[in-house]
Amino acid sequence: MKFLIYIVAAAVGFCAVTAATLYFKGALNKETLASLMGKETEEEEIAPPIGDPLLPLATALKEKEKQIAQRAQELKVEEDRIKQEWTVLEAERKTLEGKLKEMQTQLAALDQEEMTRLTELAKTYQEMNSQTAARILEQMPVDDVVKILRQITKAKDRAKIVENMRNSLAIS
Repeated sequence: MKFLIYIVAAAVGFCAVTAATLYFKGALNKETLASLMGKETEEEEIAPPIGDPLLPLATALKEKEKQIAQRAQELKVEEDRIKQEWTVLEAERKTLEGKLKEMQTQLAALDQEEMTRLTELAKTYQEMNSQTAARILEQMPVDDVVKILRQITKAKDRAKIVENMRNSLAIS
């Protein structure tokens, strides 16, 4: 007899635990009860209980999930746009770097040409009479005169030209 009481108590306990688990999981409804009891029920849509405090929270959570998904999509589109712009900017940067190198090469060539021209001019003025060279140099911009005088290799010739330039300025 004790054994039978234990079996009945265990069965009732099992049913109570199962019912409680289904209730807390939200799966305890007419269909679940009917299937547990072996009965068939009509198909009807089950509305959430009126006054369920979690319903507004669940609705708000679903709305936030939609907003987050939409924002993630917008961010993805913006990221793709930025990547495209970055690619264009990188191509432009490489083009500009190429042009810069080309211009630097041209500038170096021009500097070399100017240095050659200045050396030739200096050689010419060095071989001239210092008075004639001084008169010609006085007519030139000061920067050009300084560059030419720097290129005259003999200090003695340079000094004669500068002295004649000074003398002609003192006379004028």
